[in-house]
Amino acid sequence: MKTRTQQIKWTCVGAALLIFGGPVKAQSFTEVVQNALAIYPSMLSARAKTEAQRSDIDRARAAHMPQINYGYTRSKYANSDLPASLHSNMRSPSVRFNLWSGGRIEADAERAEALSYSSEYQEAITRDDVALLAAEAYINWARAIDMFELAAKNFESHRITLSDIQKIVDVDTGRRIDLEQAQVRMDNASLTKLQRQTELLQTRQRLGRFWQGPLPVKPMGLNEALVPTGRLGQVPQTLELVMDAVSDDLPTIAQQKAQVQAAEAGVTLARGQYWPTVDLTATRQLNPVSNGLFATTYKEDTFTQVQVNMPLYSGGATSAGIRTATSQLTAAQNGLDEARLLAREKAGVAYQDWVNAQGRATQGESQARVGDKVVEGYRLQFRLARRQLLDLLNIQAEAFSYQSAATTAIYDEKITRARLLAAMGDLAKRF
Repeated sequence: MKTRTQQIKWTCVGAALLIFGGPVKAQSFTEVVQNALAIYPSMLSARAKTEAQRSDIDRARAAHMPQINYGYTRSKYANSDLPASLHSNMRSPSVRFNLWSGGRIEADAERAEALSYSSEYQEAITRDDVALLAAEAYINWARAIDMFELAAKNFESHRITLSDIQKIVDVDTGRRIDLEQAQVRMDNASLTKLQRQTELLQTRQRLGRFWQGPLPVKPMGLNEALVPTGRLGQVPQTLELVMDAVSDDLPTIAQQKAQVQAAEAGVTLARGQYWPTVDLTATRQLNPVSNGLFATTYKEDTFTQVQVNMPLYSGGATSAGIRTATSQLTAAQNGLDEARLLAREKAGVAYQDWVNAQGRATQGESQARVGDKVVEGYRLQFRLARRQLLDLLNIQAEAFSYQSAATTAIYDEKITRARLLAAMGDLAKRF
């Protein structure tokens, strides 16, 4: 179970981020993710559910303890001839203590404990989900900044080309069609720039779910998180290592195992309905005392009983309850088998996506570098009348495509890295 120390730790983290963060300074990648883990609503909800489930354990075990009650009755009698021993104010304290319940109380407590474990593992799953959402939001925001800068650079490149062709048209009006073609390409670059600006504003809005304070002009701490000693630096390098990390300790699997344990306790609880309940009760009350043939007085006395409640017939409700609990156990066991399959599949797919993104990023960077050089070469050749305008415009479009693909692949690598760690249940732990 999660200890009280861990709860206090996260509460302090959230308070520190709220007090010392926000309007004081712009926050880094790590701080934004930590802030999300501390104060994001779904995290707070998961913690509250865990606390509620822990309290249910105390509720179940309380049935082992004596149940003390105090009754008070004030009566008014119309018959004034009643004996004075029959008081108008009656107090009746009582104590009930369970001696045996056929294992139902313990089964209920075991089920509450299993559900508490399940809730804790669900909280761990939620932590990884929230960490991944916050990380993706920050990385996508960083990607949008770079994509907007690329679009602005592409627009400027087309503006220079348009300026060059304008000078030519001023001398040779027969090439006005080239000017119109260059104008169309620049207009298209302007639309692309506007689209990227909109995407940047949208990603900033999404990031606001996890951090409402100011953000830096450029992302902070993202590249530092990816170095070998960074929070996202250490990643398994082979599929076998990834599969080894997918064990029954993984929160998604452990949560379903806890559900199986709760279902097993539910079966025991249902079968316990066949057994009798034995209770010891003691009550302080007025008892009648005969003083003769007709005279009767009342005297306070302690009334102690041992009560046995044996169920003989319930119309099939008990057997139906057992069948229900057994079916729920079978469903939980099948859910556990599926959870193991899905966890391995998710981790394997995440690893392949990460490897693919790594390859695309490496190749994309090489293409982008070559594309920039070719554009500059074509521009010089165009100015020397050794290249047609269409050649320059086409290579500008290709270079922009290379740069966009390279930037997308670079940030895809970061996102798939985070998804791989989340699939292994290791993302939130690093923050």
